[in-house]
Amino acid sequence: MKKLLYILGLGFSAHCLHSQSLEKDSLAIAKLSHQFELLKTKLECPLKNSVVDYHMLYLDEQRRPTRGVDLVSDSLSVYVPFEGFVTGVFPSDDTTQSIIVNHGNYFTVYSHLSNVYVKPGKRLSSGEMIGKVKRDMKQTPRLHFEIWFESEKLWPPDWLLCAKKK
Repeated sequence: MKKLLYILGLGFSAHCLHSQSLEKDSLAIAKLSHQFELLKTKLECPLKNSVVDYHMLYLDEQRRPTRGVDLVSDSLSVYVPFEGFVTGVFPSDDTTQSIIVNHGNYFTVYSHLSNVYVKPGKRLSSGEMIGKVKRDMKQTPRLHFEIWFESEKLWPPDWLLCAKKK
């Protein structure tokens, strides 16, 4: 987890973000990870009625595309697509916040939030509302979403139902 936080550029202490109950139970971590893994290609989108904006792929310091995507929608509410624990809530810039949710060895990251309704350590159920997304300059609700396996970034369209071509 600490490595993930530094990769995300947060650099603050992991002990305050880690879910103590999940950390101590390796069987629970394995079970939660396996259940999350079974959702590959079937994971509900955290922003209802959303589509992946493939034109908004960010570049990292080496000018490579990141593995996160932007989801655009007419909805502002953000939902966690699978049960887990909130391991971090932090400012992502001057006006928005981000949330990290632990799903065993998998993590989901939700950024560009105007309101957050959860705190670190909170256990989440699938489909629970975790916040509201901020509108972009064109007044479109836009959520930046990432999926990680331990410290490896994964490509969200491989997981999300809303990324499938219709």
